[in-house]
Amino acid sequence: MRTGRVEIDLPGRPISIETGRLARQANGAVVVRCGDTVVLVTATMSSAPREGIDFFPLTCDYEEKMFAAGKIPGGFFKREGRPGERAILTARLMDRPIRPLFPKGFRNDVQVIATVLSTDQDNTPDILAVTGAGAALGISDIPFDGPIAAVRIGLIDGQLTVNPPQRAIDEKTTDLDLVVAGAPVPAARSRSSIGEPAASSTSRTAPETRWTSPVIPLTSTLPLRLQVTARWGARRAR
Repeated sequence: MRTGRVEIDLPGRPISIETGRLARQANGAVVVRCGDTVVLVTATMSSAPREGIDFFPLTCDYEEKMFAAGKIPGGFFKREGRPGERAILTARLMDRPIRPLFPKGFRNDVQVIATVLSTDQDNTPDILAVTGAGAALGISDIPFDGPIAAVRIGLIDGQLTVNPPQRAIDEKTTDLDLVVAGAPVPAARSRSSIGEPAASSTSRTAPETRWTSPVIPLTSTLPLRLQVTARWGARRAR
């Protein structure tokens, strides 16, 4: 199994993507890390198209358990409950940017699952899940016109901030909570909590690429590095 790791320093918050150590049976799997927040993202595809459907069967799931924060459910019920509102919205954040980048008429079942392994309560895992989804699909054999990357934009003390800390969002100290997903091509999706129509619609000019352009090379470099590693391993095996 080929392994690889890439890293980028995004405004004082290093983000790294690693593959080849976990979930080796998936078509593509990456571990995205920012600080002590770690997210495992896997991408799998069925071997044959599903018959009798006229839509693309893409499933995006975001798993956030209490063990990621070092907690154990207490009380009578010791099991985790159903996904909360944030988990459902994060799964939608993963779905929206990647769905248009699959081939038209593609009918194979595709599942993209993000599992939060740990969280430091400072770096938000939802952004890592979206970026990891693009990276996992990019290194897999699934037809995907990526890569994509995502960032969160905040407004603190009148200054735009990339990936503000979690406490700024929880304590409402940021006047803007904008999640932006971008691709090298002019097609991207953004979602904002300020309720402006222009911020929640699909953009064809992709001004959000200005924010995601530092992260996009992170997801595009990993497949290239894996290809170089494979060629070098083949040469040594001769």
